[in-house]
Amino acid sequence: MSQSNSKNYKQFKLFDISNDHLSAVNRKRRVALNFDVVLFNPAPNEDPYKLLEERMVFTDDPSTTIDSIWWNWSEGNIVPFKSKRLPSLQHDGYQSWLDKGIDIVKIFLDETHKRGLECFYSHRMNGGDMDPRTVPGVGVIFDNFVHEGQFASGIEAGPNKIPMKEENPEWLFDLPWSPSKPWNFAIKEVRQFILGNLTEIVEDYNFDGIELDFARGVVFPKGEGWQNRDKLSAFMQQIRQMTLEVEEKRGRPFLVAARVPENLPGCHFDGLDVETWAKNNFVDIFTVGCRSFEVDIQSFQKIVRGKSIKIFPSIDDHHSSDGYCTPPIEVFRGLFSNWYQQGADGIQTFNFAYGPKQALSPVDPWGDIHLQAYKEIANLPQLLYSDKTFVIQRRGGGHGDEVIAYPEDWDTPRYWYANTNMLAQLPIPLSANDKVDTLLKINIGDDVNTHYEKVNKVQVKVLLHDCNKEYLKIPRMSLAPKETENQIQRAIIREFVIPLRPGKENETALYNNPVSKDTDKYFQMRINNILTPLPRINSGWFVFEVSPKHFALGENLIGLRLTNKNSKQNIMIEKLEVHISYKK
Repeated sequence: MSQSNSKNYKQFKLFDISNDHLSAVNRKRRVALNFDVVLFNPAPNEDPYKLLEERMVFTDDPSTTIDSIWWNWSEGNIVPFKSKRLPSLQHDGYQSWLDKGIDIVKIFLDETHKRGLECFYSHRMNGGDMDPRTVPGVGVIFDNFVHEGQFASGIEAGPNKIPMKEENPEWLFDLPWSPSKPWNFAIKEVRQFILGNLTEIVEDYNFDGIELDFARGVVFPKGEGWQNRDKLSAFMQQIRQMTLEVEEKRGRPFLVAARVPENLPGCHFDGLDVETWAKNNFVDIFTVGCRSFEVDIQSFQKIVRGKSIKIFPSIDDHHSSDGYCTPPIEVFRGLFSNWYQQGADGIQTFNFAYGPKQALSPVDPWGDIHLQAYKEIANLPQLLYSDKTFVIQRRGGGHGDEVIAYPEDWDTPRYWYANTNMLAQLPIPLSANDKVDTLLKINIGDDVNTHYEKVNKVQVKVLLHDCNKEYLKIPRMSLAPKETENQIQRAIIREFVIPLRPGKENETALYNNPVSKDTDKYFQMRINNILTPLPRINSGWFVFEVSPKHFALGENLIGLRLTNKNSKQNIMIEKLEVHISYKK
């Protein structure tokens, strides 16, 4: 440890954690379900208990393995309950409950506890103020979209007005994609204001813990995160001090979780000194990653060594990992296998379906796949020899190109790391040098080498794009044009398999420009330096039939190159997947 880091650590308090608190940290918690803003548009006087039942369909299914519910109620600056500090949601449905003295947050909390489940309050650290509201003569607005009624073409609804922001504009900073200015956590008054808001929630409600969601909102201006890390660490220290005081008063543990980027460099980029947070016991759980398949669990394990801090990788399947929105169940199995093999204590889901009727279209697979995932996610004996697909992460995407660039139009993010997957390996150019491979690493969580006799087949599938022509962006409901005579079949790189709803009716799919038909004769692959047979082509993908003995448990090195020196193709590797099927 450097001397400068040692000085940095010394300014913070090391908290002692009671045995009762440690028991709460270690309670059974296999799957934590995070509800991303629970209710967008409840009808006036709608039955809150019926709404609760609808959102607990998958949780109440006895075949699922959900132990913990983390309710996210708003963007963070407007609340659905009567607060002494914050305005309430200006929405007819919420106001009808408030007028009758109905506390929707308490009802959902109590009903969660009645089911024997742990219950957290999830707080967006710097939300976008796009909470639902009712505008007379217009209708209901959320996410800047008019849900009822019409605006003139091109007119946006705009964010909610937050009184404290209106009174203190100097506490805010600009983001190019957001009409709402976020809080600048480098300012002491901002941190004190947020601390007071969270204290009210912790004191007034009987939650088991709180999640501080740093994946929802940039907390520092561009380029100012790491230099202000001590201010944020001081804030985290105040949060821990406050929650432990409440814990002592009520005689029951109160836990603190933090949702942070998927690796330590990403945390540093965003100004989150997670090493200090761990060293001083500021948190009990790190929920790691946002929409990332590749999560550096082992580095987080190092910083929590000797602590009772749990590591829960988190997966969002709405702002999904690029190219894998609601993927086949085999992809989720591969993801879970990798995370458990690397030492995850459990898994957090975010933006998963909560019931089978959530989609407007009956053909959407969203609910079915998520229910299947919940049945298998912590059922390790069943997961062991189930067919799986392991994939390499693609960078970017997920939130629209105005927030995070898509990989085909990539530029380096400057405002934040969270949600960007900026260190992902794909896409990457395919080497056409006979002495140089394009090298890629892929994690395989199943020990197929040792248990090769149980394996039916292993295939490595690669999707390529010829950069001599542009990608095609085609609306979801439209057909892509036919390939030319000398091209292989065109394939989809990215599509959005999310429920159809207003504003999401016809999302754009990304197609490749197919490579030439003779590419398979010159496409060479090595797995851990073992040369494989040449591929065949199927549905626009190159399929390599390989042996399970080619792979090691954990990280593997794959080399790819073209051996045809005369090829005029400029090829990009878009996707690489390892498909493993087991004998039945």
